[in-house]
Parts: sequence; structure tokens; C-alpha cells
Amino acid sequence: LSNSEDKVDGNDSGKKPLLLPQGPAFARDTMSKQIAQKAAERAHQNQREQLFGKRNPDTVTQDFQEQDFDKLLAMHRDEQEKIAEEMISMTHRLKEQSLVAQSIIKEDTDRADKINKKADENLVKLENEGGRISKLASRWNCRCWIWLAMFIVLLTFVGMVLLMKLFKKKIPVRTEL
Repeated sequence: LSNSEDKVDGNDSGKKPLLLPQGPAFARDTMSKQIAQKAAERAHQNQREQLFGKRNPDTVTQDFQEQDFDKLLAMHRDEQEKIAEEMISMTHRLKEQSLVAQSIIKEDTDRADKINKKADENLVKLENEGGRISKLASRWNCRCWIWLAMFIVLLTFVGMVLLMKLFKKKIPVRTEL
């Protein structure tokens, strides 16, 4: 703020100089710019009073400007508090949402683990039943051949009996007397 006299226009014709914010007060929001301009104007007025040694006749307007400056600071402080409260409420909501999401994800993970265990159990059971079925199938296959062989033997026996009945052997009769 000490460089504010460099920004002053060269003539002292009664026009107020254009004050620009400097240093850390140079922010993007207009409230900070206004506060910085008011502070720079006050510092400039104090320097003029010290240089010229006389008091400005408009002390009432200066008091009004100081009150305006205080109101401006109070408004700025209130806005900052509102923003801080909004940020706190937003963080609380974010925390609640993250906790809900965490519980949902945990439930889904538990459910997926249970499904995975059931699938593993079913796979083991399927392998066991597949083994049993293959044993039964191999036995049935063997039994089938045995039954087929027995059927062929039976058919051969019946065929031989029928053949023997149809074509009897002629035995010569002996008449020995």
C-alpha cells in the first residue's frame, strides 16, 4: 500500500486518484478489490494530512467512509462465514454419501463372495456327480454287452433245440433176435 502515491495522477485539481489494488490484496473477486481500494484511499488521505499538516474539512464524509468500510468488511466476513458453512455442510453430505456408497460396495462384495463360494461348491458337486455318472455309464456299457452275449447264447441254444427237433437223427433199428 505504500506505493499507492505512485498511482496518483500528477495534478492536484481535486479529482480523486484511481487506486488499484496491490500485492496480496489483488484478488479476483470484487469485494477484495473494493476493500483494497478503500484501504489505499485511507492511506493516501493520511499521507496528505501528514504532508500538508491540515485536516480535511470533510471529516464527516471521512467518518461515513470509515463506517462504510467497516460495513463492507462485516459483509465480506459474513459472506465468508456463509461460504464456510456451505462447505462444511457439503463435506458432511459428501461424507454421508461416501459412507452409504461404502456400505453398498461392502454388501455387493460380500454377496459376490457368497456367490463365488456357492459356485465353487456346485463345481465340486458337479465333478463328483460326473464321476458317478461315468462309472455308471461304464458299468451299464459292460452290462449291456453281457446281456447281449447272454441273449445270443440263449438264441443259439433255442435254435439248436429247434434244429434237433426238426432234423432228427435216424437211428437204425437193430433187430437182433
